[in-house]
Amino acid sequence: MGPSSEVTTKDPVTDDRLPAIDALLSSIAGTVARTKKGRNWTVLIKARPFYLTVATPNSITLTAGLNASQDTETLRHLAQKLAALLHGTASEPAK
Repeated sequence: MGPSSEVTTKDPVTDDRLPAIDALLSSIAGTVARTKKGRNWTVLIKARPFYLTVATPNSITLTAGLNASQDTETLRHLAQKLAALLHGTASEPAK
């Protein structure tokens, strides 16, 4: 696995916020798959895997599936976009 980042929000990530997350991911990724319970996503961005999980009611963990510099940059961009959507903050990617 590659680096991880976390998006934290003041307001909980409730089920009614999931469609907005889906829309954001669809606008960035070539492929988006969400689990039936809706709290985990696997996305492919430029054929590279990324994983997102609602870890707590107020945080989403993002992980790159690979460990190249482009994965770190893509992860940073994705975390910043998600933080902007959810009015939260994104941590810097770290291994």
